[in-house]
Amino acid sequence: MVKYYYKLNILIMCQFNCKKHFKYYFILLLLLTNCVLLEAQDTIKTITPEDYGKWERLSRPIISNDGKWLTYGIVTNEKDKTTFLYNISQKKQRQFNNSSNAEFSENNNWFYYTHVPPGKELKKKKKNKEENKTPNKATLINLLTKDSILLEDYESFKFSSSGNYLAVKRVKDKIHTLILKDIISKKNITLGNVKEFSWHPEKDLLALNIETVDKKGNSLQLFNTINNTLQVLDQNEVDYSNLKWFEENNSLLVLRKAENEDYEDHTIDFLIWNNLDQKNTRFHIFNQNNFSNFPSDARILEQNIQLTDNGNKLYFEIFNRNKKITQEKLKESDSTVIDTSNYEAPALEIWNSKDVVIIPAQKKSKMKDIEIPKKAVWHIDENTFIQLNDSILESINIQENNKIILGLDDTPYDFDAMFGRPSHDVYIVNTDNGNKTKVLENISKTWDVSPNNQFFVYLNEDQLHLFDIKPKTSKNLTHNINANFIDFNDDHPLPQKNAFGFAGWSKDSKSFFIYSEFDVWQFFVNDLEARKLTDGNSKNIIYRIQSLERDEDYINTKEPLYYSLFGKDSKQTGYASGYIGKPVNTLILEDASISRLSRAKNEDKLIFVKQSFEQSPNLFLAGKQLNNPLQISNTNKFQKDYAWGKAELISFKNALGHEAQGILYYPANYVKGKKYPMITYIYEKLSRGLHRYSMPSKTDYYNTTIWTQNGYFVLHPDIDFITGQPGTSSTTTLENAVQSVINLGYVDSNKVGLIGHSWGGYQAGFVPTQTNIFAASVAGAGLTNLISMNLAITPAFGGRPENDHFEVGQERMGTPPHISPNNYIENSSVMQIDKLETPILFEVGDNDENVNWAQGIEYYNAARRANREFILLVYANEGHGLREDKNATDYQQRILQWFGHFLKGDKAEDWIIESIPYTEQQRRLKNNKL
Repeated sequence: MVKYYYKLNILIMCQFNCKKHFKYYFILLLLLTNCVLLEAQDTIKTITPEDYGKWERLSRPIISNDGKWLTYGIVTNEKDKTTFLYNISQKKQRQFNNSSNAEFSENNNWFYYTHVPPGKELKKKKKNKEENKTPNKATLINLLTKDSILLEDYESFKFSSSGNYLAVKRVKDKIHTLILKDIISKKNITLGNVKEFSWHPEKDLLALNIETVDKKGNSLQLFNTINNTLQVLDQNEVDYSNLKWFEENNSLLVLRKAENEDYEDHTIDFLIWNNLDQKNTRFHIFNQNNFSNFPSDARILEQNIQLTDNGNKLYFEIFNRNKKITQEKLKESDSTVIDTSNYEAPALEIWNSKDVVIIPAQKKSKMKDIEIPKKAVWHIDENTFIQLNDSILESINIQENNKIILGLDDTPYDFDAMFGRPSHDVYIVNTDNGNKTKVLENISKTWDVSPNNQFFVYLNEDQLHLFDIKPKTSKNLTHNINANFIDFNDDHPLPQKNAFGFAGWSKDSKSFFIYSEFDVWQFFVNDLEARKLTDGNSKNIIYRIQSLERDEDYINTKEPLYYSLFGKDSKQTGYASGYIGKPVNTLILEDASISRLSRAKNEDKLIFVKQSFEQSPNLFLAGKQLNNPLQISNTNKFQKDYAWGKAELISFKNALGHEAQGILYYPANYVKGKKYPMITYIYEKLSRGLHRYSMPSKTDYYNTTIWTQNGYFVLHPDIDFITGQPGTSSTTTLENAVQSVINLGYVDSNKVGLIGHSWGGYQAGFVPTQTNIFAASVAGAGLTNLISMNLAITPAFGGRPENDHFEVGQERMGTPPHISPNNYIENSSVMQIDKLETPILFEVGDNDENVNWAQGIEYYNAARRANREFILLVYANEGHGLREDKNATDYQQRILQWFGHFLKGDKAEDWIIESIPYTEQQRRLKNNKL
């Protein structure tokens, strides 16, 4: 075409060589140029499966505490990993291939990363199950001197707070060794039998857990780097664990295992040292045998341990302890007991309809019991123990720095809670003495008690209330405010719709912050004055507080607040900032997804990630006003060499008659005026993903970019559901959404496909029984019989029955089958099989713990009996999603072949049109010919 263009151009110049013909020559030349440009546009290459491997993903962006350095990673689809180190002042960066897990030291002096194998080597190791056999290797770089340290064959390492010492732990032949490196003198000290170590957060003190094979040398020790001395803190023939320093109160907490021959399980002792870096060191020990009010046959659990900032209280959990049962003890306790030495117990479970927690859920629980752990507190200075909840109070919300906390009793509402409608009686609990007082009944939601122990906010009867603890009075916060604080648009049939949220308390307890649909509100406890801090409602932009501080419990009212921004209709995102009570300034708001805002700990430098469907995610650096952000990374820069689609919003009416939105993705190399096939991907609400980048991948089987690269329009519609009619309401919404696209003139109405997974798979299986607008459908791991699925038990949900999930959860049925049988029948694919005229490809994993694969079998049997076109793909040893790369890649290709045949007219593959015997299937699969 180009050669022809030049020859024709020369010919025209010869024919039109006089001035009077020049304008005609110019017009003709312009037309020819447009033709060439259109031809060039048509020939821009699209992505092939061979290209997928090089696509890159941004990972783990971190800014150093002093704001002088950045690091981030790039991971390709082939699992090649690269780390980048960026010098902010010099605007230069270094690249480290085959590396990952980069970090900065707390004092900003060191940067380190781990070495990893190249992607192909890692894949080979994984195939041979050798991925964990590669010795650890890391490089540590001194950012001040540029010196580096190479660590090999280590288990873990960590710098001291000053950065002057490095502790490296190695394990060989089950022998634990710690090498302590003095960075300045470059001398090493080797310590043996170190199972665990922990640096003091501010001083170069190192706590050591020493463990020997015979346990005779087991001890807890402290190494002082100033004089290179070891101090034995505790020594016993027991196991120590969980060495943890607390910076706020200069304390070291250690757990010491305590066993008793009368019990099958062990408990623990707490060991606490205060001020180990000073002469006035204090030691405290908690041994449950020393407290008369500690429950008998109970033990202390090793998780959920919290020490208050002032170091006065330690919160922990206790649980039932199992006694060893012997024949002698049975005889001692009951003289009538029979001899069971030759008795074999039956393999039996007894399920009772009164079970609040059903037997499978009890078995799946780690506790193997319907009892839950109880919260307790140790008052360290007074050396007293208090159990905070009992059989009445099922749960306690621990706020470690509060005297007053909340407890909840669900018991009066157990039956409703069993089916997804929980409620509570609310108690205030005094952690100083354990006193409990019931203050509210039948409440659906509460939030944290104020820092001064005086107030808390709760939700009841579609209003938010403030409870004053001393006089025990409540005041309605929201009934006179012209704003939506409750999400009434939520289509789940809950008796109490959710609030938009409680943001937190101010540190002085004078005010708290609540979200309305669009805005952030500050309420003052003295006069309940409500102050709207933002103006999102008028702009149709949702404002939410964006915390930039690590481990911040309360909202700092003296510093400017940062807000995340999201355009409800526009889908624009960004950030704003402003002091409380003063105008809020929009810092950045764009037609893109802007997220992951974080700030250097000690400097006003911020980083964020920006992406769109057309722009790969990249890291940006900016000042506190986010003005003139500097792009740091440049992922997938080769994308410019390929044709790419675009994404835009569309509008339509949903089943409720309300305005709804969806995303319409254009095919790569789109030509105006040409009609294309379209794939409609469904779940629930998807339009928030307008600016999400879709990276092509062989293992991502529902990949929008791959579909657009293969010449499809792709539609992601928002779907709202009508209670009791999830399938039929989805059908109406999809008919309207698809028709709105067809009306644009881009899509061939006879070449529209439907696809979805899980809940989307339910719809992709059901909707074709109600409408013929789809030429073909693909349903992954979907529900097909709402009655049998409603009555099932789901391992993925902790062995619980599906009732609550069906009535008020995702299925939104509202009532059980025995009350509304017609709704279940009318919305079940297998019950509507006689109306099915659309070919369906249905995928299941035979080890799916979310949706039992029997749902797919039911649909297969129903379709087979009704003589309908239906293919069932069964992937062996797979769950709700396909984890094996080979299976994910296979499914992706079969989706393309399915739609290629029914939407594009491609020749059908054998597996689509033939009934192939099992042995022949396996033979062809082994030879990659099926």
